[in-house]
This record gives sequence, structure tokens and C-alpha cells, in this order.
Amino acid sequence: MADNISISLHDGSRHDVSEVRVDGVIDTMTAGEVEEVIDSLLQRDRYKIVIDLAGVDYISSAGWGIFISHIKDIRSSGGDIKLANMISNVYEIYDLLEFDNVLRAYGSVDEARDAFSDQPADEKKKSGR
Repeated sequence: MADNISISLHDGSRHDVSEVRVDGVIDTMTAGEVEEVIDSLLQRDRYKIVIDLAGVDYISSAGWGIFISHIKDIRSSGGDIKLANMISNVYEIYDLLEFDNVLRAYGSVDEARDAFSDQPADEKKKSGR
């Protein structure tokens, strides 16, 4: 395991959202570890994922690629990846690369988690909403 990354996972019961806290650097050396965590969630049909980036100082193109490469499958299964707590340096790259067209960013984990309940769901459609 790489020394410059720490990943913790919390499978919250609220809205069936999984929270992944990442600390350190997401680059070519560590992106595989992030991908393993995301893959393990998908294998357990956990498609609503919040990535807490409060402790991440840098994300390389390999890191961004992990999020982007999974988004189509996740959304086709009714889920999403939402990013939370980006520091300004990381947010600047996110904004510059126009990833806001693909991934939504939130100021806090709570905001990101709550955004899942704002998404239209099949149940809401069936109830006439």
C-alpha cells in the first residue's frame, strides 16, 4: 500500500449512500487503490458514492480518470459519484478541466449525500410526483 494515501469507507444507511474519505495524493501510484474501493462498492451494488476529498492535496489525470471511467456504469445503475470538500488547488483543476460538466462538487459531505435524495427516483414517479 502506498504511503501517500489513506482511504476509509463508510457505508451509511441514509439514502444508501457510501462515503469514501481520501487523504493524500491521488496520482498514478495511488489511483489504483481508489479504483479498488470504487470497484468493491459496485460489486456490492452500491452505486451512490460520495468521495470526500477534504484531505486530498492533488489529483493527477490518472486520478480524475478513475472517477470519469466509472460514471457511465454507475449512472446507468441509478447512482452517481459526487465529490465533496475539495480544497481550492484541487477545485481549480476540476474547474479548469470542466469536470463540472461530468461530476458535481459540493461544499460538504452532507450536501453531497443530501443531493441523492433530491434526484428523481422511480418510486417518486410511481407515487404521482
